[in-house]
Order: sequence, then structure tokens, then C-alpha cells
Amino acid sequence: MNSQSLIHHPSSFIRTLTTIVSVSIAYPAIAPAAFTDRVRLAHGSEAGEITDTTPLAVTVNKGSIGSRTVAVNEIKQVQFEGEPSELSQARAHAGNGAYAKALQLLDKIDASGVQRDLIKQDIEFYKAFCAAKLALSGDGQILDAGRSLNSFVHEHPNNFHYLEAVEVMGDLLMADGRFESAEKQYAELAKAPWPDYKMRADVSVGRTLQAQNKHAEAIQKFDEALALADDSAVAQDQKLAATLGKAVSVAETGKVDEAVGTIEKVIRDADPQQKELQARAHVALGKCFEKAGKTKDALWAFLYVDIIYNTVPEVHAEALAHLIPLWKAVGQEERSRETREALQQRYPNSRWAKQQ
Repeated sequence: MNSQSLIHHPSSFIRTLTTIVSVSIAYPAIAPAAFTDRVRLAHGSEAGEITDTTPLAVTVNKGSIGSRTVAVNEIKQVQFEGEPSELSQARAHAGNGAYAKALQLLDKIDASGVQRDLIKQDIEFYKAFCAAKLALSGDGQILDAGRSLNSFVHEHPNNFHYLEAVEVMGDLLMADGRFESAEKQYAELAKAPWPDYKMRADVSVGRTLQAQNKHAEAIQKFDEALALADDSAVAQDQKLAATLGKAVSVAETGKVDEAVGTIEKVIRDADPQQKELQARAHVALGKCFEKAGKTKDALWAFLYVDIIYNTVPEVHAEALAHLIPLWKAVGQEERSRETREALQQRYPNSRWAKQQ
């Protein structure tokens, strides 16, 4: 995947779009919307015909009451009228981390029967997105997944999934050890006008620095995220992620007890349904306990991920890798062998399986 071939929006374009999404524009309408698409928001929803999309917003024609422009950071999900049922189901599976099942459903769609461009784009996005998520867990090739996402971004630069695609491309580059290129993708995410997206970018860059054992720099990046002012629920989620990331690096500097206290607070404060954050938090806790020589506590932390948060593939694979020696340490040789087999069967191409 060549990050140089990505489509980058100039700053002036971003500023223009920021102006567009900062207000809701109503136009007189003399006819009802042609479609009844649904845009599910954090609170409530919008229904009407989606007539335009940009990397930052979608415009919904609501018929006689006019149009509303909805910012991407407010959107939880978009469903199009007339979309194949397989797309609806695949979108739900992808949201729950069942990426392989989502791909199976998407592959069943007869593309010749889909007439609307926005639906075609959504199918293309979710195919690339799910393949990328699987590749991150070791089930699939990172290069192939990156090419698919890169193709989507290149062909549909105004799609509302643009920023999400850019972020996942950064994740793929990071997983491939191309840290500088990954940071460039996260910097693209930081151009969005919303503090929560800037936090996401800082958190992702922080994790990239951690992967390079640059923990002092990582702590600085997490602190930058925490310093951004935003009281929205989404921003609070990113603050928890930044707090967790900082704690991981603090532990690496030798302050394990301090890190454990912070991580345990993140686990308490975060919604149990925040699967990725909870999974990362329990893995971080397990690693702290390993450093402190608390074998049984470490085992339970990683086992919690294996049992409760096993739908987060890349984090689950890491938890399994840690469990293999821990089961041995407590005299459970058979459990250790079973865990190794599970890791190699479920995530055969992951770096964690390759280390065994």
C-alpha cells in the first residue's frame, strides 16, 4: 500500500467544509423526498433522501420541511432505502466485530441489481473495511486490505466514510511496521474540525509511538489529547482511551502501581459495551500484573478478554499470546496447548501467532 497515492484534502477545502457543516440549511421544497434514507445519530435520527455527501457531512432532503446537513461525527449509522438486506445485516455484524460474517453477506449481493451509487459505495466500503479489520487480526493480508481501502478513498473522495477509511489505513500501516506513514494518515484525521477526531488522531499517534518504544513521546501525545476541551460523550470516550494509553506508557517507565490504578479506573468508568476500550484496558492491566510478578492476576485479566471481549480480534490475539505462558506458569499445560492452538487457528497471520 502506497500512502503517497492517497487523496488528501487541502486545508482550504477542509475549512470550507467546516463552514458548511456548522449550520443546518433549510430550503423550501415543493415535493417530498424521493427516498426515505435513515441517518441514526447519537441521539435521535434523521429521515429523508441523502442528496449529497462529503468527508465531513451528509445532506438529507426532508421533503417539504427542507434539507439538513448532518456532521459525520454525529452519525452512528446510515441506512439507505432499497439497500439489499445483506448490506443491512453486514453493517450490523461489522458493528459487532463479526467481520468475517459481514463479508460473507456482502459477497452474496448481486451488484448488477444495485442501481443507486450511494448503496454501491457503501457495499464497497464495508467490504474493504471488514477485510482490513480481519487483516489487522492476522486473518488476511495487510497489503491486499490496504489496496482495497486505498482504492475506495481514491475513487470516492467525497464519501462520508472517508475519514474512517483513512484511520483504518493508518492502523494497517502501523501493523505493517510503517510507523511514519501511519502517522501521516492519522494527521489527515486530525484535520477534521471536531475535538473528538483530533483526540482520536492523538491517541492513534500515541499508540504508534508506543509500538516504537518511544514512551516519553507517547505520553506527551496522550497529554495533548487530554488537554483538548470537549464535554461531548464521544470526546469523553476518547479521553478514556487517551488516559489508558498514557497509563500503558507510564507502566513502561517503571511506575506500574500508578498505571494499575489508572487502568482500573478506566475499566470502571467506561461502558462495558465499549468493547475495544475494555479489551485494551484488560490487556494493559494484564501486562502490568506480569511486570509486577502477579501471575494469577495477570492470567485473570487476559482470560477476561478471551471470554468477554473476544470479538475484538487484534486485542484478543494479543491476550491469547499472553495466556500461553501464564497457563504454563500455574501448571496448566493442557490449557496452554489449547490456547496456542486457538491462537494459531483463529489468527494464523497475526504477529502474535508468529511469535509462538
